[in-house]
Amino acid sequence: MSCAAAAAGTGSVSSRRRASVARAALALAALLVLVGLAPARAGAAAKPPAGFFGVTPQAPLTASELERMARLGMTLRVPAYWFQLEPERGVYDFSALDPTIRMAAKAGVRVLPFVCGSPAWAAPNASVPPLAGDRARAWTAFLGELVRRYGPRGAFWKGASHKQPIRRWQIWNEPNFKLFWQPKPSPAAYVRFLRRAAAVIRRQDPDAEIVAAGLAPVEGGLYPWTFLRRMYRQPGAAQAFDLAALHPYATSLGALEYELRATRRVMAEAGDGRTRLLVTEVGVASDGRYPNPFDKGRRGQARFLESAYRLMLENRRRWRLAGAYWFTWRDGTSHDQHCVFCEFAGLFDAGGSPKPAWEALKRVVARAG
Repeated sequence: MSCAAAAAGTGSVSSRRRASVARAALALAALLVLVGLAPARAGAAAKPPAGFFGVTPQAPLTASELERMARLGMTLRVPAYWFQLEPERGVYDFSALDPTIRMAAKAGVRVLPFVCGSPAWAAPNASVPPLAGDRARAWTAFLGELVRRYGPRGAFWKGASHKQPIRRWQIWNEPNFKLFWQPKPSPAAYVRFLRRAAAVIRRQDPDAEIVAAGLAPVEGGLYPWTFLRRMYRQPGAAQAFDLAALHPYATSLGALEYELRATRRVMAEAGDGRTRLLVTEVGVASDGRYPNPFDKGRRGQARFLESAYRLMLENRRRWRLAGAYWFTWRDGTSHDQHCVFCEFAGLFDAGGSPKPAWEALKRVVARAG
């Protein structure tokens, strides 16, 4: 879910972003036709690490849904909205996040929070990051509070019957896109922002893993590999994160592979080739309100999911993939005329019934295990 959309009360992934992704996908497809792409050679698909498979939902999950996830050993990626958890400066309200963390721990599901969304008292809108001065100090204080609550020595776990401390933290969401990083994307500013966040989190938990924000191929923004290349030019960039992250939205396997390879190439050129890469969003839709390249139909969505995971698993070691999270768990419940696929991207329909994509994911996990 987008920080900007949640702040505006839409309750769904930003429509402008999804439409933008669709147009960018078409541009990328044209690029592939021009430059060509040799397929990656499949390697031996060794068993992936625990929590490799995951999901980024666009609505809160129920206890039974989390139990379903647990049976596949999935990871749950959820937003930790600053504007929601600290509505007034110094006044923390964790009632929107606590139930999810508690239910996930009971089910045995790992949680990866992505922290974003400036509150109204700190910025003119949720997509303006707190980069300096009093706003930056308030942001780091908030991050410290999060780790002190949900980290390995967190107050949240005292007396809890089920404990699953959070050890990975993702900082912001898609800063290469103007909608999420205003007034405009800045790799240099994001690195400074990320370094500050990493320092405060590691101070509270020296063994915490910092995940850089997921980068997506969006129209009107910098391509992930371009943004990442400019990030690496900044002092201390590679030391600020333990895992890079990518949202390789694509309408074909060729385009998906291109995005992964282009990103890994930039990391290698920067001398950071051993750092792991986490795919924190990827997906296509099973339906659409109007024709669009992400609408694959119910069976087509399942085939894409199965083929995409096969590609990533077969090249997991080569691309140093730490995990791949499907967007999204359940279809949306309302139509947004600007959103090309988010309404129907779920593994389940809006009523909670499984779609062929869910069965496909179960097959993928069974083969990988």
